[in-house]
Amino acid sequence: ISVPKTKLINDLKKKADWMYAHIRNNEWLKEGFFNGYYNNDKQRVEGNINGLMRMTLTGQTFPIMSGIATTEQIKELVNNVRKYLKDKKLGGFHLNTDFKEEQLNLGRAFSFVYGDKENGAFFNHMAVMFAYALYKQGFVNEGYEVISSIYKMASDTQKSKIYPCLPEYFNAEGRGMYSYLTGSASWFILTLLTQTFGVRGQNGDLLIEPKLSGEQFKSTHKISITRTFAARKLKIVFINPKRLAAGKYRIKRFKLNAEWIPVQEAPQVVISREVILNLPKQKLNIIEIHLG
Repeated sequence: ISVPKTKLINDLKKKADWMYAHIRNNEWLKEGFFNGYYNNDKQRVEGNINGLMRMTLTGQTFPIMSGIATTEQIKELVNNVRKYLKDKKLGGFHLNTDFKEEQLNLGRAFSFVYGDKENGAFFNHMAVMFAYALYKQGFVNEGYEVISSIYKMASDTQKSKIYPCLPEYFNAEGRGMYSYLTGSASWFILTLLTQTFGVRGQNGDLLIEPKLSGEQFKSTHKISITRTFAARKLKIVFINPKRLAAGKYRIKRFKLNAEWIPVQEAPQVVISREVILNLPKQKLNIIEIHLG
């Protein structure tokens, strides 16, 4: 059969709008976070169940990332993630609270002892995605808190017992397990590049929207990143002389290969693809972003 594409688009949009509203209104729990799962018996998994608080990091990540969670909901659930999932001793974020018993109607994860693998470990794949979601919605300090917790756990080699890298997860003792996981690695790079540094494509053009925290400028006023865009090698240098925190600075001035480019003071700057394509291919092109 032949269906007009506009009719399909409208139909899918209506379904998506219904799902967004349904999750935002019906899966937001009175405890102050989202329910993300139902078990095989159609029972809600998260919330205060028989006096035991059950919460998953996954159930909070995707409502934020997709734009379902409102600003007020994000603020409240972040506080509850700190309360129920952040480890007071190691500083990382657990994948879930301790459900205290096997959940054979939910999945194999709960057959692992709590703190290992998918049952309550510091599972980096989801931690990075949670950080990405927070950055995406403008919660810069919260995103940095999550992503930097991974670095701190990895570099504490007395506990992690690994060379600093991105392991699949840290167990309950803070030990890094499985030296590298491509899912975590790709999301980690994606988060740093497109959200923390804010360097990404937008309809073919280059968008630069830094979300660097004040903590990242603690020991220097200049941070840079090198990447390729439209087959041109670029070094983007962020200069923050007052070491202002995210939300306190805007892009004041902009220099491309030592030439000042007029720019309207704003949180972001867009460089057209045409300008990028006119840059030399064999040279490292320097973009300076002055924050203030």
